[in-house]
Amino acid sequence: MSVYLKIKNYKIKNCNLKGVAALITILSLGGLIMTISMGMALISFWANQNIKSIRDSNKAFYAAYSGFQDTLIRLERNKDFPSGSFNLSLYNTNDVSVSLTNSFGQATVNATSTVGIVNKKLQAVINVDTTTGLVTPTSTVEQTL
Repeated sequence: MSVYLKIKNYKIKNCNLKGVAALITILSLGGLIMTISMGMALISFWANQNIKSIRDSNKAFYAAYSGFQDTLIRLERNKDFPSGSFNLSLYNTNDVSVSLTNSFGQATVNATSTVGIVNKKLQAVINVDTTTGLVTPTSTVEQTL
């Protein structure tokens, strides 16, 4: 009978050691997988924020450019269009602000747009023929704000 108890105790001890080793292995692999997945989630979050910033930057640039084009149309329709400022609504109410300085056949346009937290400003110099009304943009520059 004592041989039977020794064999039984041997099996119990070996099973407990195998279970502990398996538990440590599973917890280690689980921690590693969790660390990798949290890192990937963080990278995905920042990539998504970067894409949103680029999208807002493009929207703001093209909104300011549309203000410039709107000014070109106004000058083509009326070569003596008065100097001043006006607003356009593209994405939100009054999100594009355009100012025009028109004097002696040359006009300067400043178009500023805001989308989210991104601001863009375009400055353009336009030649306006005083007799025919021909409108010719000579330079367009994106300025920093």
